[in-house]
Amino acid sequence: MNYFVSKFKFVPAKRLLFFALFFIGAFTAAAQVNDAPVEVLIPHAPAFFKGSDNRCHAEYEIHITNFYESTGPLTIKSLSVYGDSSKSPVVVFSKEELLKLLNFEEMPKTGTDLIIAPGKRTVLFLWLTIKPSEPLPKSLHHVIDFTDSTKQIHTLNGAETRIDQQPVLALGAPLRGHMWFVDEGPGNPKSHHWGSMLAQNGVITIPQRFAIDFFGLNDAGHAIEEQPDKLNQTNNKQWIGYGTEVLAVQDGIIKDLRDGIADHAPLAPLPQPTEITARGVYGNFVVLQIAPGIYAHYAHLQNNSIRVKIGQYVKKGDVLGYLGDSGNAGGPHLHFHVSDKPTFELSEGVPYVISTFNVVGSTDEGSMLNPASKFQKNPVAVKNALPLFGDIVQF
Repeated sequence: MNYFVSKFKFVPAKRLLFFALFFIGAFTAAAQVNDAPVEVLIPHAPAFFKGSDNRCHAEYEIHITNFYESTGPLTIKSLSVYGDSSKSPVVVFSKEELLKLLNFEEMPKTGTDLIIAPGKRTVLFLWLTIKPSEPLPKSLHHVIDFTDSTKQIHTLNGAETRIDQQPVLALGAPLRGHMWFVDEGPGNPKSHHWGSMLAQNGVITIPQRFAIDFFGLNDAGHAIEEQPDKLNQTNNKQWIGYGTEVLAVQDGIIKDLRDGIADHAPLAPLPQPTEITARGVYGNFVVLQIAPGIYAHYAHLQNNSIRVKIGQYVKKGDVLGYLGDSGNAGGPHLHFHVSDKPTFELSEGVPYVISTFNVVGSTDEGSMLNPASKFQKNPVAVKNALPLFGDIVQF
């Protein structure tokens, strides 16, 4: 057996190798103490698009799993997003801002910390904004700081995603006449559109990622002139947008539709959908293919109002049907979104812009339904942009 000479004693070579590996392992463990024991996924690559605020935005989700049971709960302290190889972050979300990134279902019932329990997953909904003067990154990476139950800091540096470089389609108006409130629209992770994830057949998708509910408004900015405590006694014809022509936003082919479903009374209790499909939630609807692999979905149309047939070719501006209150709708409005499949299930919502419209102000659901609320029209012309949550637009 070979021996190495130690200052104090002879040490067998095998034992020396053992000690060397032990110390190397211990040093490595100490060096990696800040490597967060999490899995981070970005299932859908984001794309930049211009919003009605004249700035470029990207909307995407980060899935974070606290992987090991032995780790205990992890608290997210901050999240920074970097573009390409830049050392300056595009945005930093502090502890106080992190809860705003959760959807309506994942908001904690108590406390102000964003905590991921062992073995659990949290999804953060990120809305990025780039100033017009700044270049758009082609990739993003993320730095996330966590603390464990011992207050030890763990850092994730990675979670890279490419930016989808496919051109965003410019569409025509889906409606005409009236002013339209952009409800549950892009930029709001608490909405039932972007915030609604579907887990089906082994994948998680968000069909309504860029969906908008368009509610018609009168010149006073109201969807209906009735006292709020009597809204459930109204009928559909009292609502401003009911019966408005719904238009093809692009030349295309009708891929699917449904008609013959009765409109229900405004604010009437809705039954649970029998299935999470277009036929389960849309009511009367039309799906229009507007490009290869791109489909415009129109939902909640008026009963017996659809003017097209499956397989029919339509031109931009053609009337498809009329705005109604069928399906999973709380009041007369048009649900509109664009996705990568003609089905609701297993589809991903994709961004789009509308070629020309006016932003005439902003509002919210409470003001829209309150006849005492005040509104002053201040139109601003917008081109090739996506209407954002809270906008009042006119086509």
